[in-house]
Amino acid sequence: MSLGRTAAVCLAVASILLAGEPSAGSLYRAGRKAERAGDVVRAYLLYSQAAARDPKNPKYWTHSQALRTQASLKAKPLPKRDDKNTSSSGGTTPPAEAVPEPGAGFSTEISETDLAESRRLKSPPELKPLAARKNLDLRGNARDIVEQVARAFGLDTVFDGDYKSGPTLRLQLDDVDCREALRAAEAATNSFVFPLGERLLMVVTDTPQKRTEQEPTVAVTIPIPETVTVQDAQALARAVQQTMDIVKLSVDANRRMVLIKDRISKVRPAQALFEQLAHSPAQVMIEMQFLEVDRTNMLSYGFLMPSKFPILYFGGGVPGATQSLARFFMGHITLGLGIADAQLFATMNRSLSNTLYQSQMLSLDGQTATFRVGQKYPVFTGGFLGQTTYGNVASFNFEDLGLVLKVTPHVHGMDEVALDVNAEFKVLSGQSENGIPVISSRKIESKVCVREGEWGVISGLMTRSQALTITGVPGVSTLPVIGPALRRNDRNAEDSEVLLMMRPLLVDVPPDQFLTRTLWVGSETRLQILR
Repeated sequence: MSLGRTAAVCLAVASILLAGEPSAGSLYRAGRKAERAGDVVRAYLLYSQAAARDPKNPKYWTHSQALRTQASLKAKPLPKRDDKNTSSSGGTTPPAEAVPEPGAGFSTEISETDLAESRRLKSPPELKPLAARKNLDLRGNARDIVEQVARAFGLDTVFDGDYKSGPTLRLQLDDVDCREALRAAEAATNSFVFPLGERLLMVVTDTPQKRTEQEPTVAVTIPIPETVTVQDAQALARAVQQTMDIVKLSVDANRRMVLIKDRISKVRPAQALFEQLAHSPAQVMIEMQFLEVDRTNMLSYGFLMPSKFPILYFGGGVPGATQSLARFFMGHITLGLGIADAQLFATMNRSLSNTLYQSQMLSLDGQTATFRVGQKYPVFTGGFLGQTTYGNVASFNFEDLGLVLKVTPHVHGMDEVALDVNAEFKVLSGQSENGIPVISSRKIESKVCVREGEWGVISGLMTRSQALTITGVPGVSTLPVIGPALRRNDRNAEDSEVLLMMRPLLVDVPPDQFLTRTLWVGSETRLQILR
């Protein structure tokens, strides 16, 4: 179409508007008639005028935007002949459009330009037809078939300017919903449709060239779930890109966001596939009980005889308090021999102490959860104490005292959970070496598989020590039979038990228990848009 004809059409429309001041509805109906007649430029102008009359009605603006590209191409004059774009037969060929290499658009960050473009492109609109299943028996050409199917479910259609109606067809469908009926109509009429709004469809002849020209490019952003690491999200995104051959896919670790940009027929299944693969792993609540029992028994009994016999000289007199002395008189000399201080005794001491740690941890399948209870104790490792420029210099290491428990759950369906347990219990032993306290440590590493909701004893540790101490007069205390009665007997018995029990509880079911949604993709050359 030449510029002169376009100007004439514009003047005709302007004169109509000035003369009769038609309403937006009448302009829209006139545009529909012009579109059916194949006059795309006039239909585009009428739709634009209707949108200007009634800006609040999105149907007018959507129809005008659907025909904008086709009207612009038909209204432009042919470019001047250029040897670079001229074939051997003398015809003019348009320059080839640069197509991005498939799979080459993966990146690890989303730039501000990409975000701005994603807002401009917007996400693909969601079609909202009538939710009903119908029986259809339709006759007519390709245009009539698609229009009747769309009208049956409350939808409107816009056809491409080069759409060919073709011969008369018959389409018979039983008990189908909107998407099933549209897929059947696409296959019968060799067309592809894509939504322009909630109730508006664009219908184009299904050829590779038309798909490249007419199918809209959209961009969607998907937040990465908190339970999915960035490394896992990148691996999932690469798998989705290779599967759907996406032109541009970015995973931003800082924003925790995934950007997918391509044609609508690829973006929709890619988004659904990523969301299904990135489903949160199973959450496990782990109830723990760490029990330590210490028992101490001490028993002392016997007859403690004196091991020293002092001799005292009293001179010529005899002291008054001589009950514990044996007196010997040698003329005028009095001597005293100590025979007392013997003891007959029996004592017993028994103690019992329990230490119980009870807590809960929330973890994910395959991720380690750490539980700590205790304190950090400074341990002097070296230094110099004296007159220096910087004063006293000393170095310390801080040791974790108490319980440190690391648990990694592995969920096996809905019934069993395997637990990898690493527990360490550190306390001060009460001894020191060169002024450095000695820290005693007990460590448990175990693997156990228990049923969900049942207690399991992960590991137990028992320590027992016994000691016997004898105090008495050499020779006498070791006599058979009467020796134990003539000496001091000290018996010490210490028992220590450590018991670790756990019970896993499923908070969220594993992903394999969810029913995944079926994705209609179509063939490699004819991807389905409506799903």
